[in-house]
Amino acid sequence: MYKLVSNYKETEEQKRVIQEIVNSIKEGNKFTTLLGVTGSGKTFVMAKVIEALNLPALVIAPNKVLAAQLFSEFKNFFPYNRVEYFISFYDFYRPESYVPSLDLYLEKEAVINMYIDKLRHRATQAVISDKNTIIVASVSCIYNIGSPEEYMNAYFNIYTNQKITIDEITYKLVSIYYEQDNYELKPGKFRVRGNNIIIFPQGEDNAILIELDYDMVENIFIVDPLDFKKISKVDLFTIYPAKMFITTEDILNKAIKEIKKDLEIRYNELLKEGRVVEAQRLKTRIEYDLAMLSKFGTCPGIENYSRYLSNRPPNSPPYTLLHYFKDKFITFIDESHITISQLKGMYFSDKNRKETLIEYGFRLPSCLDNRPLKFEEFIEFTHNIVFVSATPGEFELSNSKRIVELLVRPTGLVDPEIIVIKPNNMAEAILKIINEQKEKGNRVIINVLTQKMAEDFSEYLTMNGIKSSYIHSKVEPLDRIKILTDFRKGVYDCIVGVNLLREGLDLPEVSTVIITDGDKQGFLRSKNSIIQLAGRAARNLVSKVIIFANDITKALNEAITETNRRREYQLNYNKINHIIPSPLPSKPKDIIKMVFQM
Repeated sequence: MYKLVSNYKETEEQKRVIQEIVNSIKEGNKFTTLLGVTGSGKTFVMAKVIEALNLPALVIAPNKVLAAQLFSEFKNFFPYNRVEYFISFYDFYRPESYVPSLDLYLEKEAVINMYIDKLRHRATQAVISDKNTIIVASVSCIYNIGSPEEYMNAYFNIYTNQKITIDEITYKLVSIYYEQDNYELKPGKFRVRGNNIIIFPQGEDNAILIELDYDMVENIFIVDPLDFKKISKVDLFTIYPAKMFITTEDILNKAIKEIKKDLEIRYNELLKEGRVVEAQRLKTRIEYDLAMLSKFGTCPGIENYSRYLSNRPPNSPPYTLLHYFKDKFITFIDESHITISQLKGMYFSDKNRKETLIEYGFRLPSCLDNRPLKFEEFIEFTHNIVFVSATPGEFELSNSKRIVELLVRPTGLVDPEIIVIKPNNMAEAILKIINEQKEKGNRVIINVLTQKMAEDFSEYLTMNGIKSSYIHSKVEPLDRIKILTDFRKGVYDCIVGVNLLREGLDLPEVSTVIITDGDKQGFLRSKNSIIQLAGRAARNLVSKVIIFANDITKALNEAITETNRRREYQLNYNKINHIIPSPLPSKPKDIIKMVFQM
């Protein structure tokens, strides 16, 4: 059972919304939309729905920063249940690609964050072993991670009084990709000391020491991986594979035969088309990979052969995190207005790049089967979906049987006043605004149109005595989290950003949001974008949004009208219920610490 722990009590509005969502799911509705304003307690509502339904839950966020924030919130709500974090484990990733116009081939470059890799393992293990599990994920959850059947068949249990030898344990470990290392003990490695064996299981913070008496397990201890100091004694421990891609020897041999067959077919196709260079290139590359697979069981770019190694038929969907849920689960898509478009676009972006590689002889056509899920497949592999957003998109609104509105904040805080002014002497005007808010202990967010503008304007502010930083997609995910945490703590007076300062960030210290180029047409200044940007100031008692624009565009007018509607709704609610707006407590959580000290 889930056990939700919180100092909050549901308001009458929240109770109504929770019950409506629960009823919608119990009625069998595939799609439900929660339209909730910023600060209305949408995460708390999600937590209460999970508790009421008692189902495993997958919460998908549009970026790693929001995923980390949601993870910390759910971790606080469910301290006695499994809450795990599943995002891309790359600190840097440049996919393999070819540019025909330049005859330029770029190999894949990737830097893997081993700690995040450990969290991914922990997430899959939790889904397999515990029904009451919440996974907070980015859209990386729709990418291929290997067969859940092979993964679940590969783990094994060690328990006291078990009849087993050191050699048998070693064989089991090696068969699930653990490596013996007598010098450095890391996750996925083990070492043997006489009749004892020390294993650092993948997904764990500590190692285990197994003491044997000849062919019998005598003791199992959890130990510190650095000094091997005993932490606790256990009677049973489950050891999961060191890798998510599990391939038996039979499947590997079958895969090699199928790859050879497909190579011959594609090689002959290219020759018939008169493309000798491409044919020879393909043959050389694939034969090298086959030699590596035969000898070592792996090769560079092995993911391009995942369909063979997962024993899947051609054109079949890949195995993803969704396949690891054994039973019915509920999916929440946070900030759905942007996450949905990401889920839709991943497949096509991947497909276009790989088709070029195939055409010019760098890869076999089967590499297309190592891909993210198509959006239609994602919908098929989920059960009940709740879209969560302050500004739901067309897909959510047109497909949901129920659209549940939550327009009231328990604190009584209202949507900010929106002020549109001409961009005359804009830089000086912004400096004055920041200094005024700084004296009051408040923070300011500035949203610009490009990454270069964010960097340049942040530098300008710093040169003028403002503690400023910028944030955009090229800033590493964990660095973004640190910048925002420091911002809340007062290390910075101002953050300048592009689109990452839009969705869902919990920043009650922000009293003022400044939007430049408010009359520019396009996605970054659409109705929904402006409403979302304005929402970053909606957690402060004296909030306002200042938009620099020469003209009132249609998008600006619609955003102002909708924001004023929500503002009036809250003001009326406060008046009827005798609520005096109160500020949120300014106690920023250290999200990085929350993620890294689970």
